[in-house]
Amino acid sequence: MSPPVVGVVGASARAAVGSLLRAGFAAWAVDLFADRDLRRTTPCARCPADDYPDALPRLADAFPPGPVLYTGGLENRPDVVRELAARRPLWGNPPEVLEQVRDPFRLTAALSEAGFRAPRVLPSGPAPPGRWLRKPVHSAGGHGIRFAGPHDGPSAGHYLQEFVDGPAMSAVFASTGTKCVLLGVTEQLVGEPWLHAPPFRYTGSVGPPAIDRDLAGELALLGHRLTTTTGVRGVWGVDFISHDSRAWVVEVNPRYTASVEVLELGGRSAAFGDPAPFPLPARQVGKAIYFAPHRITFPAAGPWDADLAGEFDPWRLPAFADVPEPGEVIEPGSPVLTVFAEGSTPTECRSRLQSTAAELDNLFSREAPTGAEAGP
Repeated sequence: MSPPVVGVVGASARAAVGSLLRAGFAAWAVDLFADRDLRRTTPCARCPADDYPDALPRLADAFPPGPVLYTGGLENRPDVVRELAARRPLWGNPPEVLEQVRDPFRLTAALSEAGFRAPRVLPSGPAPPGRWLRKPVHSAGGHGIRFAGPHDGPSAGHYLQEFVDGPAMSAVFASTGTKCVLLGVTEQLVGEPWLHAPPFRYTGSVGPPAIDRDLAGELALLGHRLTTTTGVRGVWGVDFISHDSRAWVVEVNPRYTASVEVLELGGRSAAFGDPAPFPLPARQVGKAIYFAPHRITFPAAGPWDADLAGEFDPWRLPAFADVPEPGEVIEPGSPVLTVFAEGSTPTECRSRLQSTAAELDNLFSREAPTGAEAGP
């Protein structure tokens, strides 16, 4: 019996589609971009930004029956997930799980009660002494996060989270029923100036880094406890800060995460299927999201052309991904495309990613508006 064709919906579907293809599934997709490299691998449709995400279930109806999974951002819209689940089998977490793990107050209390570390959280308002972050209740990828100030007013759409210093990291799990497996860990790139990203914005992943046995054991126990107490399932992740040799849980991402493909391409293992820990790879893999330093009209040709030619191999590490259409206008601060690199260490990966970003700076400098041509 052939495996089902699985749909992917969300802000960006390309990475999850690649993971499905590596696991032997066929796929279709609906996202905000329908980028060129996605369209060469699978049938897809573009959701207009003004209709996102409410139009996703309706646009998905144009594709054959079968299961659907969702990617980043939709964990904050259980109403859309509920509508998707009413129309198709859902690969991932239902609304009742989202409501548990995406509530920062419920999550922090549950983690603390179980003996895990988590930054303190408070309702929004003037920041108490110390360093605090002002975070949107419904946010993904670090969008809208900033340091809180003493004069901030209350907001029903925000909360305060204690700032904990240390490397930002992400753990990827796969859960089936009561079984949970830690697939791997990555370091996160956050608010990198060389990628022209706003502060606290997720800009990529590198990994897997070397972690000690105690931290690995703590993360494995954390995944098991969350699986049994909240019912979280499928491929999902936890963002944490590594501080004092412990994992300080920042948030749970109860869906496919952006760091999955880094672990897959490094270890040549597929996340979907029977969950098993990924082997330690011989190479480190990094991905970085390049943000527009100014308004860009995407050129007709560039170094990404090689990744759009020839037969597609889901196991080949591309140099570029999420490639827009020629002529597409990308506003300052918006993501342009994704770059990849490999190396023997995380530091080498970061260095190569930074070199590629510098090359893109040079390429896109020809697009920079000057003088009377400058836009608003």
